[in-house]
Amino acid sequence: MPTRTAGSARPQSAYAGLDFIKAAFCPLNFRAMLFSDHPEFSRFRADTALGTLEVSDPLHYPRQFPYTDQHGNRKTGTQIVTAAFGLAPHDFDFFLGLYTFIKRHPDSVQDGIFHSTVDFLGRQLSLPTTSQKDYLRIRSRIFRFAHVNYTNTAFWNPETRHHDIVKFGFYNLGSMSRVLESRRPVSFEIDPTFLRIAGNAKFRKFDYDLYRQLSPAMRRFYLIANRDGWNQRNSTIFMADDFAIHQIGFTDNPALRKHRLQQLRRLLANAEELDLIRPCRAWGSYLQTKNQGAGRGQLALRWSRGPALRSRATSDDRQSDSLYAQLCDLRDEHGKTIDPPAYRRLVSEHGHGQIQKHLLIVLAQKEHHPGSFQRSEVAAFVDRLQHDYAAPDWYADLKRAERLSPFDEVTPNQLSMEMYETFFKAS
Repeated sequence: MPTRTAGSARPQSAYAGLDFIKAAFCPLNFRAMLFSDHPEFSRFRADTALGTLEVSDPLHYPRQFPYTDQHGNRKTGTQIVTAAFGLAPHDFDFFLGLYTFIKRHPDSVQDGIFHSTVDFLGRQLSLPTTSQKDYLRIRSRIFRFAHVNYTNTAFWNPETRHHDIVKFGFYNLGSMSRVLESRRPVSFEIDPTFLRIAGNAKFRKFDYDLYRQLSPAMRRFYLIANRDGWNQRNSTIFMADDFAIHQIGFTDNPALRKHRLQQLRRLLANAEELDLIRPCRAWGSYLQTKNQGAGRGQLALRWSRGPALRSRATSDDRQSDSLYAQLCDLRDEHGKTIDPPAYRRLVSEHGHGQIQKHLLIVLAQKEHHPGSFQRSEVAAFVDRLQHDYAAPDWYADLKRAERLSPFDEVTPNQLSMEMYETFFKAS
């Protein structure tokens, strides 16, 4: 059983910023074989550069997920992952690590291209690079993931504020040496659609040391629990069998339904032992039969956040804390501030930059025009944020005056008077 990072040690964290991935990315099982030995590709064995790579059967992996549309209605979206040379669960982990590095070091991507040696990737992702077998494994992951295509029929577009259909790859191989032991950099040409989406992705920190110790199924559950527990105490309500198939990636064979439930129960028990989750407080358990609405008579799943999961309220993100402290200066019509859950929803929908921009205006309005709020300070702020109003003229005048105000208190010396006489001349 994996162990949590010791309290005295500082856990290594990574970003699970791929929040648009709403379902299992690939099957949990992967049967690797050399390209030259695969029955579908064996006719290409004469090409030694391909022949040494590890591949599997071509993958077409559709999975579905629930979502809430902009009108508050629950609907179903579909995620489709295709991979010409198969896909292993650890391939996704490899890309998550690569994505994390790029997010932390955006200057490493120039004109959409990222260059890295296999050795450097191994060090950054804590993968061994001490033998030919290690090099082969990393090169094979790079090759397989370069052929992945991703489709999502309910992708949330924060710019249009609608759910759209999107389809993209993740990266193309600009170049990778044919020589297994080559130290030349691999050139990753990042898909422009993915690069744009990744630029707007939310950060979700998690304990990377713990993550690496988990099984593929538990890794998926950990990321889901981390995402759901970030801004709420209880998880989304899932249909248990759908969750096992579409979120975790257990087999969808109807004859194995009972076995899937047993696997899910073991997964929940192990997650509780790791302090990731607790039984849903409202239910007193994880599983409950629905007695009304869609899915009536089926087993539903829900959990409460465990102590090992980060919550945004206890995050070490100082920018979030500082912003919320500013927001607490505003009051609603009852004299109350925006509570943390409402704040987290605003951050999720609009981002820190937009909140800060409009908050500065409303705080200035409170200071200089305190009687101008029609309903309340909070209502004025939320209205500005939702409609993204331009800054009013009085605010521009105020900013201009503040930029010049330091000179009102300065007595210029003789040299400055001679050089800048017009500037200091009284109006």
